[in-house]
Amino acid sequence: MTDLDDAREDFLKLRDTAPGVQLATLAEGQLPEASYAPCVWLEGSCYLYLSELSSHTANLMRNPGIGLMMIEDADETPNPFTRKRASLRGRASLVVRDDDLFERVMAEFHRRFGSVMKVIEPLPDFHMFRVEAATGSFVRGFGQAYELTGDRLEQLAHIDPTK
Repeated sequence: MTDLDDAREDFLKLRDTAPGVQLATLAEGQLPEASYAPCVWLEGSCYLYLSELSSHTANLMRNPGIGLMMIEDADETPNPFTRKRASLRGRASLVVRDDDLFERVMAEFHRRFGSVMKVIEPLPDFHMFRVEAATGSFVRGFGQAYELTGDRLEQLAHIDPTK
């Protein structure tokens, strides 16, 4: 296995096990707004189940551009400068409740988050968003920065700071 293969495994592990993502959305007046939401990943897309009571939901309804960040738990590494992290940029779109995709993704939310989903799934102010990332990067540590490439951003290319 190559270093690139190891890095790819680390990225996929971070992505697929993260209980949530930090969100960057645009508020009114094009001001950036940071927030957090639980998520699930399915077939290379990130899914969010968001309440209308949250400003990030209104932001996405108005402007579907979004940034996502996943970061390694601080307890996993002794040095905060070397925490594994991935930043993705893309667009969010609504997944309507009568879509077959909604049921498949909701089943994954139930599997990951348990009984709380029985409470919030039927609430009418919650909406499912599918985030399709177009660009991204993954930082594994000092000198280990990668551009994420490919259809699902699952391929890595080392970023060479000398170029």
